[in-house]
Amino acid sequence: MLGGDVRVRGPEGYCVDQSASNARRGFAVLAGCALLSNDAAVMPLLDGLITVQFGDEGTASVTNNEDAFAAFLISDAGRSLLAGDGDLASVAEVATVTDRAGVLARFEDTSGASFQGTSGPQWRGFLDIGGRLATISVLSFDRNTLSIGEGERLLVVAMAELAEANVPAGETESN
Repeated sequence: MLGGDVRVRGPEGYCVDQSASNARRGFAVLAGCALLSNDAAVMPLLDGLITVQFGDEGTASVTNNEDAFAAFLISDAGRSLLAGDGDLASVAEVATVTDRAGVLARFEDTSGASFQGTSGPQWRGFLDIGGRLATISVLSFDRNTLSIGEGERLLVVAMAELAEANVPAGETESN
C-alpha cells in the first residue's frame, strides 16, 4: 500500500476486499475469505469486518505516548473523532486499553453503521508503523454480533498481524 511503504495482512481466514480498498490512499477492508471468493470455503473463527487506514508520513503519534493518546480518545475532541458524523454526542462513552503495542478503544457510535450490514459496538486500535499512524477498526456484522471479548480479541490479533507484516527486513519484532 502507499507505493509499497506499508503492507496489510489480516488474521487467519481474512482476505482484503480489493473492490472496497484503496491501496494508493492507504485504506483496506478485510473480511472472511469465504465472503470474498467463491474459491474459499473456510470462515474465520471470529467473523467481523476489519478496516485499516494508514496516515501520511510523519503522523506516528502513539509510541511512548499511549496514555496521552488514550486520554485524548475519551475527551470531547476524541469522541468527535471516533463518531462517524463528527458529533461527540454520537459516542457517549469510550473504553480504552493501552499497552506497548498501541491503544485500543471500544465504543458505540449512534450516528449509523459505518458499513451496510454492520452494527453494535466498534473496536478501534491505534499504533505507529513506519512513521505513520495506523488505525484498525473491527465491526460486527448484523448477522453475527461479536461479544465485547470477541471484538477485542479480533482487534488485538489484527493489530499484531499488521505490525508483524510491517517489521523492516532484517529486524525481528522483539528488537
